[in-house]
Amino acid sequence: MSDFVFYLQLKPFVRQYYVHHYGEPVRFEPGSVSNSKIISVLNIRRGEEQEEEVPEGALAFAIPTTKQKDPKYWNQITPHGKKLIIQHLEAVMLSNLWTEMEQMCSDDSQLQQAAYAWCEMHGISLDYADTIRMKYYREKKKFLSRGIDLRNKTRKRTHIKKI
Repeated sequence: MSDFVFYLQLKPFVRQYYVHHYGEPVRFEPGSVSNSKIISVLNIRRGEEQEEEVPEGALAFAIPTTKQKDPKYWNQITPHGKKLIIQHLEAVMLSNLWTEMEQMCSDDSQLQQAAYAWCEMHGISLDYADTIRMKYYREKKKFLSRGIDLRNKTRKRTHIKKI
């Protein structure tokens, strides 16, 4: 990983999620899909181009080192490139949210407590638990409206030996 960074303005709970899992600045593992996304949108910074201003509350992401794109030269990302990375980061978090929340609550009666537990597990302030709950609920509702039921409907059956 290089010492070169770029900054993204993320939603507060997404920011907390990535800081909790990857530290600050965020450094993804070499060869990861997230690193590949970053590498794919890197541009060469020309000498006349100025450094970008860092927005308040923005999160720093380390630019990965590769043989093809040396971060010393390839260290600029366009606004559309940043949007692509933000969409990727939010999709990863949403996928993780869906998987874990579905395991935690089989019915909607436990949804709020599951949202609190999920936030605690991922370093997200409990102030965002309601936001997380609604994200999960809306996603579940979208699937069900199209006739796609991703809920786990299998029962765990224990076999009772007959004596």
